[in-house]
Amino acid sequence: MPGDISSGDRLTYVIIGIIIIAAILAFWDFAGVIIIAGSFSVFLLPAHRYLCRYMRGGFSSAILTTAVAVGIVVAVYVAAIVLYDNIDYLMYLINSILWWLNNELFSGVSGFGEKVNPLPWISDFFRSSLDDMRNYLISLLVMAPMVLIKVMILFLSIFLFLLFGEKIYAEIEGILPEESLSTISIMRDSVVDMLYALFNVHIAVGLAVFFIAFPVFYILGYEHIMFYAVISGILALIPIFGPVILIAFLVLYAVSVSDWYGLAIIIVVAWPLLCAIPDWWMRPVLMGKRTSINSVIMFIAFFGGIAAMGILGFIMGPIFIALLIGCYRILLHKFGDKQDVSSAL
Repeated sequence: MPGDISSGDRLTYVIIGIIIIAAILAFWDFAGVIIIAGSFSVFLLPAHRYLCRYMRGGFSSAILTTAVAVGIVVAVYVAAIVLYDNIDYLMYLINSILWWLNNELFSGVSGFGEKVNPLPWISDFFRSSLDDMRNYLISLLVMAPMVLIKVMILFLSIFLFLLFGEKIYAEIEGILPEESLSTISIMRDSVVDMLYALFNVHIAVGLAVFFIAFPVFYILGYEHIMFYAVISGILALIPIFGPVILIAFLVLYAVSVSDWYGLAIIIVVAWPLLCAIPDWWMRPVLMGKRTSINSVIMFIAFFGGIAAMGILGFIMGPIFIALLIGCYRILLHKFGDKQDVSSAL
């Protein structure tokens, strides 16, 4: 094996470690960006390998990085504009449901014969949340220079990871002790499986639901079809509970406005096409035998990551969960009965 990491100049290793730690601390604000860039690179590697058959690696990396940049910018811009333009309409939907709940289900009577309204704070909460979201989007303009720098680092990192990532990984793997390669392989497979599920499966399902939503809401006769399509696509990214939230919201709104025809269409058409088929058939089929990560774990990874790390947690949460799963599988491999641990969790 080329090199023995357990021998040699200890002082050299100490200096290298200090430099690495100092670099991490110095660029800690960009750690999330680097991790996301690495995640995209792992996802894009198969396409990069394919393109490298017909062109140089630099051209392939540039094409894929540009495609990712255009896709992200277009998706974020369209979603932000649609949601921002329909905030008032969303408040109308929420207020319709709250009015129905208050008058039909929670209409109490006080000792003086006056109606008690136990839910006004809910409407205020939603309105306050939407106002906070609007203010947050505006505040991003103030942070535009730093955001621009992070975006540039993101795409430049994707380009470099695609171009040199496999070579660097092979070189690092080549100096590791032979007995460590099996555990490194388990950790690598766990992370790759999670990234496969995150990008290939959930984004594919989200896009499918987004396009299916157009005819569904056209049949329902609802206005603001683009708004509903964007909401459907975003919620479809959340395994298990996302589509359920969408259908429950639509059912409550249909009942609140006494739209019985719409309620029937939601149950007969919207529920199968936007919820049941994507979650119960598309996700398992697309996952196939590539990954055995439980959908509930994916849900925890999404929401736990977002709660702890903000919007970056959408990617970083699943990555950290994948690392924990990898540690669990390594323990089974080391101290278990040496059975195939790839299906664990």
